[in-house]
Amino acid sequence: MKLTIKNTSMGIRASLRWSAMGLLLISSSAIAAQQTQPNVVVVLADDMGFGHVAMNLDLATAESYNPQNLKRDSARHAPALAREYAQKATPMLTQLASEGVRFTNAYVPSPLCGPSRAALMTGRYPQRFGVYNNADVKAAGLPVTENVLANDFRNAGYRTAAIGKWHLTKGKSELPQHPLDRGFDYFFGFDRSGTPYYGSKILEENRKPVKAEGYLTDQLTDHALEFINSDKTKPFLLYMAYNAVHGPLNKPAPKEYQQHFNSGDRYLDYFYAYLYALDQGVAKIVKQLEKNGQLDNTIIMFLSDNGAPGGKPFPLPSNAPFTGYKGQVWQGGTRVPVMVWGPEHLVKGGRVDESVISSMDLLPTALAAAGVSLPANLDGQNLLPKLKQAKDDNRQLFWASQLSHHWGFIRNAKGRKIEDKSTAEPAWAVRSDNWMLRYWADSQSTELFDMNSDHGEKQDIASKHPAVVKQLTADYKVWFDTLAKPAGWQESYWEKLQVK
Repeated sequence: MKLTIKNTSMGIRASLRWSAMGLLLISSSAIAAQQTQPNVVVVLADDMGFGHVAMNLDLATAESYNPQNLKRDSARHAPALAREYAQKATPMLTQLASEGVRFTNAYVPSPLCGPSRAALMTGRYPQRFGVYNNADVKAAGLPVTENVLANDFRNAGYRTAAIGKWHLTKGKSELPQHPLDRGFDYFFGFDRSGTPYYGSKILEENRKPVKAEGYLTDQLTDHALEFINSDKTKPFLLYMAYNAVHGPLNKPAPKEYQQHFNSGDRYLDYFYAYLYALDQGVAKIVKQLEKNGQLDNTIIMFLSDNGAPGGKPFPLPSNAPFTGYKGQVWQGGTRVPVMVWGPEHLVKGGRVDESVISSMDLLPTALAAAGVSLPANLDGQNLLPKLKQAKDDNRQLFWASQLSHHWGFIRNAKGRKIEDKSTAEPAWAVRSDNWMLRYWADSQSTELFDMNSDHGEKQDIASKHPAVVKQLTADYKVWFDTLAKPAGWQESYWEKLQVK
């Protein structure tokens, strides 16, 4: 499908204004005009790095590439080609970001997909309910005592759908942890960490197993379009959790996507074709909303669940300009692309906002836009003031997780990747205003960086600011003392996160 939203220089917003009178003649648009609560589309990418999307290439400069990524990929292709492909692969997301608000200091509270998704769904730190890593998700899933915010949307009259990757259920447990038990009216997708893009055996629709049809990214998009079109009289929440660009990427994408990426390097070509397919899935959703007359009353949010892994087939620019990977508390694992597009009365677009925000903020923001009172126990904040006008403030964010070697470049003496997904040494961090404080349990060392002047974290200045280290360590201790024990992670590792 060609991207037709931006056939003129008007862009999405101007196009909507230009066609407003014509839309009034369409019955579905008249219904949408009467609807005051905005539709909400949350698009979640899987394992996408900060620098993989064109919107962030101004920060992910070639000079900031990880040296290990650069050395590996330079032996296969020109690094400039990967940058060209990153620019080419996300035209729809680029357009939405340029017309909406792009957040460049956006974080997830865990560098791993299970806890990160739990945080997004609840608006709370997953560590508060014992979910620190994927081992905890496997052991307990998202506890049934935690409220998934889809419930709040449904109670406010919204239709709700979760499409794609769930990964929040304790296996085949009898516990009510299925999306249909957690506030969603409709579910199509799978409940594992990943699945093949062709011939998946674990797809289901509303608890019923179904067959894979063609390319999974397209199949997920098709079900999203069916949901959108199934009822145009009510506002809806669509949680669109693509499994792209998570592996395995071992077969080419369909020709309409793959033909744009033909360097001859399989890893490079497959990765960016898969990313382009995701982007074009978003374009199809946007186009359908425009056709229905619903786009001018829809908020679209986009983010990744964590940073990219360091291994194949995840090419440059990867997590540039940040250090680290998925599974690691470095910013490469926790700082992700985020953009919000929406109606002009809610989103003052065309801006880059450098405020420190969290993925936990997104659903509370959408609830606030819908006029719904927010639960009192949320860690996420309402971003509407930031979306309406640039407004910075001091925000503290915390991490209690691990330094996993599994997803990085670190190998043992025999050259094999270290398998430590559930036994990795712990690490914690605090982001407060311009400071980033981080503690590594394996070396019992603390480091401090000034994010205003050193967002790549090249210069550890902990020894120059002992008072800052002391204060932020105390702040972390107060936060950590409110957390639950892990559900599946070895407790001896978790105990190393404590500040005595």
